[in-house]
Amino acid sequence: TKEYQVVIFKHCFPVSNINADRDSADIESDFKTLSNYKLQYLALRDKLHQFPGTKFIIFTGAAQVKSNVSEDKAERSREFFRWVTSEWDIADDNIYIWDLYNLQTEGDIYFREEYAVSPNDSHPNGDFASRAVKLLFNRIIDVIENNGQKTTLTGEKS
Repeated sequence: TKEYQVVIFKHCFPVSNINADRDSADIESDFKTLSNYKLQYLALRDKLHQFPGTKFIIFTGAAQVKSNVSEDKAERSREFFRWVTSEWDIADDNIYIWDLYNLQTEGDIYFREEYAVSPNDSHPNGDFASRAVKLLFNRIIDVIENNGQKTTLTGEKS
């Protein structure tokens, strides 16, 4: 934060392997559950707020194609990333969202196969990557120039 005015956080698709909750949440745990993720994200938000002179752009996590993730894990992923965009994200702070998850799923729980390398590979294909990178750049530029006021969370012009 001393060197950069903008810091970007990105997840890879294994972030969407969210397990069922255990008896209690543990912020220190590396076991992926909704409860643990929420505690960790709340702590992350508190930490990032300590650097008001730096803008942070957080990608929602990447989705997986249907063949690579169970339905219950995919459902929990959608629940978590909806929580991130609708509850965790606070207006008018120094944290901005780029909603990759919504671009990949279009409201479903799986990465759309026509956007993936193959039905068994959760990496984006060239066409999707080309479209998504334009939206990401829109979002980054808008965050820098306008505090994210002129684009949606997916980077489309508002």
